Amino acid sequence: MKHNSTRKADYELLTIQSIESPTDLHNGLDEVLNKHLDRHYIIDITKLSLKESHAKELQKLLDKYRSSSRSIIYITKIEDLSLFDERAPVVPTLQEAIDFLEMEEIERKLTGEEE
Repeated sequence: MKHNSTRKADYELLTIQSIESPTDLHNGLDEVLNKHLDRHYIIDITKLSLKESHAKELQKLLDKYRSSSRSIIYITKIEDLSLFDERAPVVPTLQEAIDFLEMEEIERKLTGEEE
C-alpha cells in the first residue's frame, strides 16, 4: 500500500495512493492504525477504484477498532458510498469527515468515554 500522511492538530489524514489487493489495503491500514492507537484518522480512499471486496476489508478494520476511543472515517467517491454499510463513517469530502470527527468527539464527551 502506498500512502501519504499529514498530521493535523486533531487527526491524521492518510491518503491512500495505490494498493495491490484488498488484503494489501487491509494489512497496510491495520499496520498504520495499530502503531498509533491514540490518533483519530481520516482516510482518503478516493484515488482507489473500489470494489465490494475493498469495502469489506475496510469494514473489518472499523469493526476491529470500534471499541477504541478514537475515530476512523473514510473519504470516498460519491459513487462508492453504496459499497459500505449505511452506519459506516464514510463521507464524500474532507470537510464532512472533519465534521463527523467533531460530532463523534462531542458524543464521546457526552457519554463519558473521555475525561
